[in-house]
Amino acid sequence: MVFGRTTRDGRGGEPLPSVLDWRGVTAFTVGRVERQGAKGGRTVFGPTAVRVPRREGAGRVFPPCALIVAPDADTSVLYEDREMLRVLCTVVREGVDGRADGGERRYVVRDAAGQEVGRVRRVPPARRLLRHTWRVEQPGRPEIVGRNKWAALSRQDAAVHAAGRLVGGVVDSVLSLGADGGDAPRRDRTLLWTAEGEEVMRSEGADFRVKAPWVERRLAFAVAVIGDQ
Repeated sequence: MVFGRTTRDGRGGEPLPSVLDWRGVTAFTVGRVERQGAKGGRTVFGPTAVRVPRREGAGRVFPPCALIVAPDADTSVLYEDREMLRVLCTVVREGVDGRADGGERRYVVRDAAGQEVGRVRRVPPARRLLRHTWRVEQPGRPEIVGRNKWAALSRQDAAVHAAGRLVGGVVDSVLSLGADGGDAPRRDRTLLWTAEGEEVMRSEGADFRVKAPWVERRLAFAVAVIGDQ
């Protein structure tokens, strides 16, 4: 299902992709690219949005399912339409400078009526060499924990994944220093999002894939909008 009118890129080009229904989205990213031609082709940009990558001939399109506006540093508002008239949800940092006791950063997600959809927490690492983790609280569901893929895997499974690429002590280095992080700072880390041992979502930078149908999409979008910083 699509919403709103189809608009053009403002320069006489092809129509911009229509806004998709956000409810059934399973794979999405956050960005400004509307349309990307084949190699050497023109790239059309639009407003920052939660977008659903799709193939179109030899190129790609990125129709939005939620348009993003940040009225201030602590707030993001997501809209269901290009005209930005229908609010989908808001994401607001709580506490002084968005920090709570213990160095956590906490965010509350509310729907258009102001009702709480859920919460997102950025939890600082227990040790200096590790990276932060994430917690997503969705009412009526188990807590979702987002952490580096090496930390989410068991030691045995992680070693199997590392075989062929890492040898000897390098494996132990990745498992210890890389747990909850440890990727090179210049690279987007891959996060596994699990609830009671089940992988419900996976992300790499701004690219997300929801695996469990029960995951509240507005909370997933909020995590992507906040960013793994």
